[in-house]
Amino acid sequence: MNDFTVHSSASAAHGLWFRGGGFTTMGYAAHNALADADLSVSAYKLFHKMCALQNRKDHGLVLVESQVKFAEQVGMSQASVSRSLKQLAAQGFIYPDGRNWRIRPDFVFNGNGAAQGQAVQSIPAGTPDPYAGKRADLKVVDGGDESQEKDADQT
Repeated sequence: MNDFTVHSSASAAHGLWFRGGGFTTMGYAAHNALADADLSVSAYKLFHKMCALQNRKDHGLVLVESQVKFAEQVGMSQASVSRSLKQLAAQGFIYPDGRNWRIRPDFVFNGNGAAQGQAVQSIPAGTPDPYAGKRADLKVVDGGDESQEKDADQT
């Protein structure tokens, strides 16, 4: 739970102060892709922990000294971390970067447009696209063609 505290004095730099430090921005499409993904609770939890641990200056790099220490750092068992990393990578939310992991840079925005664009260009070929997921319980219905609407009105 975040503790939002608003300071109204001018000496508080005219800002909204919050507990927790740095943050990552995700767009609506990213939130929808994450919500629609077939992830375990552990994978979902790990992804959010990785967002908090990422190196914002290096656009999503999550340093992993060892999987044992990483599991301790995120408060999960090593087996859960291993399974969750595989799920997240299979869905395209993260990809390996040496022994480290990188959160897909077109999924989270860290505030530098030019560097963000370069990071997006460096996504390895063959990395799954988390935006391409298709839910089996949703059906696409054709629509929006005005000529069809006019034809229907005339009959």
